[in-house]
Order: sequence, then C-alpha cells, then structure tokens
Amino acid sequence: MKDEKNKNPHEGHRARTIDNYSRLDLCELSPHQVLEYILFFVFPRCDVNVLAHRLLDRYNTVQNVLDANEFSLKEIEGINDRSAKMITGFVKIFDYYMNSKMSKKTKLNGWGDVYDLCENLVRFHTREILYGIALDSSFRIIRQRKLGTGTFASVVAAPNLVCDFINETKAAFIILTHNHPGGICKPSDKDISGTEELKQIIKVMKANFIDHIVVGSDGVYSIEFNKKVRSFVDKEDVKSLTAIYE
Repeated sequence: MKDEKNKNPHEGHRARTIDNYSRLDLCELSPHQVLEYILFFVFPRCDVNVLAHRLLDRYNTVQNVLDANEFSLKEIEGINDRSAKMITGFVKIFDYYMNSKMSKKTKLNGWGDVYDLCENLVRFHTREILYGIALDSSFRIIRQRKLGTGTFASVVAAPNLVCDFINETKAAFIILTHNHPGGICKPSDKDISGTEELKQIIKVMKANFIDHIVVGSDGVYSIEFNKKVRSFVDKEDVKSLTAIYE
C-alpha cells in the first residue's frame, strides 16, 4: 500500500480534468484550461499545468500559441521539436475539418453561401493565403484548393497551379478568395491587377470566372462587384472607415 505521505497530489488530476473538460463547451473554460486540454493530446503522460502557464505568459492567448511557429515554440522550456510540430498541427487539423465540412454543402445557393465559404477558408489565417473553389455547371462545389501561401502582406498564385486545378476538376466556374490578415478587406492595386491576369488564364482554360473575394478583419470585399459586401465591425467603426471605401 502506497505511503500517504509520498502520494502524488496530482495523481488522477489528468483523468479527472479530461473527463470534466470533455463535458463542457470550451467557451465555458478559461484560456489556461483550454490550453491545458489541448496539451493533453500533445503530452500523453505529463502534467501540463505549468507548461500551459508558460505558454500563455509568452503568447498571451490560446490563438497566439496555436499560430506560433515551431522555432518560437521550442524556446519555451518543456517544448521540444516533436511537441512544437504537434502544437502547430492543430491549425492544420482545423483547416482540414472546416474544408471537409464546407465541401459537404455541395451546392452554393446564393452570394451568402459564397461569402460563408470564403470566410471559412481564409479568414483566420495569419499569413495571406489564396484558395480556388471549383464549381460544376449547377454551382455544386467540386473541390477547394490552396493555390498560394504568402507572407503577412502578400500572396501570389502561380499560373500553372491555376491551370492544373481547372484541368483536374473540369470546373465550369471558378471563385478565388484570399485574406488580408489584420487588415481591411479593400483590395490593393496588386490584388486587382493579379485578378485580371488570373481571369484571363481561367478564360483560356474554358472555365468561367465568378468573383475574387477578399476577406479582411473588417469584412468581405467583392472585386468583381467592386464593393464591400459583408461587414464584421460595428456601426461606429464603419463610419470611421467610410472614407477608405469612397
């Protein structure tokens, strides 16, 4: 029988915590609890309480922890190469889940569906990322594919990737979407000129271009309609941004 003096006070904590957290919506938990729950999957046997505090001390939010790169994470005591790769992998899993879930919505029945799909694909990335969405002649989604990953401020799509995407999917219609991380959704001159070039490539490939949707921190912009079509900010913020869009 184990000596009560030497009994580990944390024994059973992990099992109890996982059981408790799994019964709750994560929104009901504190950031530390959410991060602790995530770290249970990275470290199958260790007590991750202290490590969760270290990560939040460094990155401030759970989102920032998951968005951090491997090299930065490995500077934290207790994080090695393997665990850093696993932590950064959660965002990839989330992307895969959202893409798979949206692909179940096989037909786009209006512009609202288009904007929803584009938001889910690119809104929360920390680097600019460009997606192509292939539709058949009945506006059913055939496939979504990442066509370019850039920096915080720019993304470029290689023409051959666009051609390959259309050729493989036999798409009748193509929608493009990319994000402006932390910036407004109004497209830059480079966004507009790049769209014109891609429209020509799509035309040569015998597909029809529908729109290029830009998703920013303030809303959604349609390059084809040349206007902001969805807003994420409140009325006062909209007033302060009015001059930018006029």
